[in-house]
Amino acid sequence: MVYSENWNGYVAFKAQSAKGSQASGSDAQILWTSGGQGGLLTKASVESQIVRHDGQQLRGRHGTRRTAGTYNSEMAMGRADPILEAIMRSSWSAANLELDETDFTSITTGANTIVFASGSPISLGLRVHDVIRLTNHATAGNNNRNLRITGLTSTTITVAETLTVNAVADTECEITRPGRVLINGAAGALSRTYFTVEEHEFDLDASELFTDCRWSRFMLRMAPDGNLDCEFGWTGTGESEVVSSGSAPHFTSPTDPTGVSLAATDATIRLGSSDIVDLTAFDFTLDTVPVAPAVIGNGGISPDVLLGTTRINMNITLLRKDLQALADFDAETALSLHLLGSENEAAPADFFSLAVPNFTLGGVAKSALSKAGGARTVQLSIPAELVGKDERGGAFSPTMAQIQISNAT
Repeated sequence: MVYSENWNGYVAFKAQSAKGSQASGSDAQILWTSGGQGGLLTKASVESQIVRHDGQQLRGRHGTRRTAGTYNSEMAMGRADPILEAIMRSSWSAANLELDETDFTSITTGANTIVFASGSPISLGLRVHDVIRLTNHATAGNNNRNLRITGLTSTTITVAETLTVNAVADTECEITRPGRVLINGAAGALSRTYFTVEEHEFDLDASELFTDCRWSRFMLRMAPDGNLDCEFGWTGTGESEVVSSGSAPHFTSPTDPTGVSLAATDATIRLGSSDIVDLTAFDFTLDTVPVAPAVIGNGGISPDVLLGTTRINMNITLLRKDLQALADFDAETALSLHLLGSENEAAPADFFSLAVPNFTLGGVAKSALSKAGGARTVQLSIPAELVGKDERGGAFSPTMAQIQISNAT
């Protein structure tokens, strides 16, 4: 008898052409995992109401079926792009928005600004919270850096990073928004993508196979000396099966991801108008509140997985250095957050960017005074009720969250 070892298996997923059309064949992608319960089939237990004259119970029956899966992982380049796309109910933008002198004639740089001689960065497609790069600029120190856009006008890009001032008009440089951008889907155009998920175990030569699954939950967590830990969740209609021997694995040679995980030490979080240098913990959760409604008949399988309104909540823990957060909470100040996680490599570094552009604080809780050494902390809570769509328009994307990845595919 062979027993299944903890490590000797994998999770693979592939988008279906439609609900009810199980995906198969090649082009599935492996999701590297670091824990989580995985996919699970559950059934309701239906109790019989028959009254027996012997004082015993009539065996009940199985009721409706439920399938759901949760996987812990770590953020890395290209590791979960189709999952993020499905959760946002949208599509990644075209890759690498590139602007040159034909778009802006020339630029000059200030300490935190890139000024166009002509053309509008907004009309050309840039938005606040985009990450851009300069190349072929006359000042070498301004080139190949990841620059976070914090402000846009019809002539000027303002960035969080400090640039070398060069007031001489540069006509040879290029500005690129590398990779792809993903925002929440527009009204009437939300995508509905179903996936087939396989959990294969080599020792058993068998797989659990789940069909008609919708990715619906994304969590991101950071702590000192850790990675950008994440969690992905899906809900299914109840369709599942066990395949073995010649039928397993179900997918043909699923693609393994490559690249190392992004580390918290190489990440930066900007809250409002300042980078946080005293962050001790951060978590972000996006949940679309899935429901697979129960129906009579149909073998206990739900006819569909229906998602709800996008809900985002966050928690931020900082070393306590002032009372600004309390003032912002008291004044109901609208804030934004921008997380940039970068690979530890020579510039230009690959990156994962996450922005939440419109929220207010829901609570500010300080740690207790103590005789022990160390700093006091303050935890900022942002409940889902206080995170909304950014409706400023123009330089701001109409979204609750914006994701950018530097990989083009």
